[in-house]
Amino acid sequence: MSWLYHVLACGLVVSVGAKPVVLVYEMSAAYLSDLANSAASAKVEFRACETHCAISTDRKDVIAAVGMPRNFTSLYDLPNLKLIQSTTYMYPRLSSVPARPIVAKYDAPWRIYGVEPIAEFVVAAAFQWTYKLAEVSSRFRACAFGSGAPGGCAPDSALTAHPTLMSKTMGILGYGTIGEAVGRRAFALGMRVLATRRHGPFSSWLIDDNDKLLAESDFVAVTVPGSVFHVINRTALALMKPGAVLIPISSNPVDFDALYQALLTRRIGAVLDVWPQGCWHYPDSFCGPPYGPEAQPYLQPRLAELDNVLVLPGLAMRDSRFWSNSAVWVSDNLVALMDGMPLKGVVRNASVDLEQTEMQFV
Repeated sequence: MSWLYHVLACGLVVSVGAKPVVLVYEMSAAYLSDLANSAASAKVEFRACETHCAISTDRKDVIAAVGMPRNFTSLYDLPNLKLIQSTTYMYPRLSSVPARPIVAKYDAPWRIYGVEPIAEFVVAAAFQWTYKLAEVSSRFRACAFGSGAPGGCAPDSALTAHPTLMSKTMGILGYGTIGEAVGRRAFALGMRVLATRRHGPFSSWLIDDNDKLLAESDFVAVTVPGSVFHVINRTALALMKPGAVLIPISSNPVDFDALYQALLTRRIGAVLDVWPQGCWHYPDSFCGPPYGPEAQPYLQPRLAELDNVLVLPGLAMRDSRFWSNSAVWVSDNLVALMDGMPLKGVVRNASVDLEQTEMQFV
């Protein structure tokens, strides 16, 4: 009886005797399990969806959509949708979803997921670029585990030769909290560190000369705030050391068109975990019905084919703990929705006050 009272208090439209339905889009089995074991499971029924959700029940029972449906237009078919809940710090472009529901995101703790994990990712990217373990393993498997091995293998001096990070320079463009975390790790590995920021005090490796950093660094970690636009432009890319690798942690500071042209020349490389548009754009993402060009993270089809760029889906801030904590956050918001309490991480409030919504029964 208590859950029905909360439904009535919120003015939700559901079938009598049934739990309200929450559609969960494109989440892993582990995430769905976390939701099923959460406090919200006593108040709502979760339905797992792929890119499109076939709703066998009355669409009026659906009160929330969780995750990222690739086709946002499907949300317009849900007349009593009250909440569109993102499971990450990104959320759907507001102009692409119905105006009436609340839109909320998961406000992940910045210190936990925005500093140390990103710094670890930058170092992991540098290691991957330098050692190329998967590629070396593939060559070794092909020559050393076949018939007539090791006759098909290159000499050990060729097969095992590689540089080390100890011989490299890590450049950190924008020495803030994340930049400092990158610097600590790089220095501990024996790398030479160059970092820039606007204001001193400066030291032997903390300078105010971006040109020097670009010219001398083997890896350039771009850790300036996301509010800074195109600090990495055609001029900056031309200043980079041949063979250097760009590792940005936000898309806005990078002129992607200029970067694409620089990558085509094979003069530099890049590890790209952030994107300027599409379903992977921060903070508002848009897949476009039905998955048109705007669904792509960058509208240059040859980018992913280049062997001097490593393309990634935004994993720097999203480890297993991120997702388990996200499920708790989403559950809390669903409980708050049912109980008529304020929600967390609200990006846009509902256009109509939920408490004033006309109640109907079917």
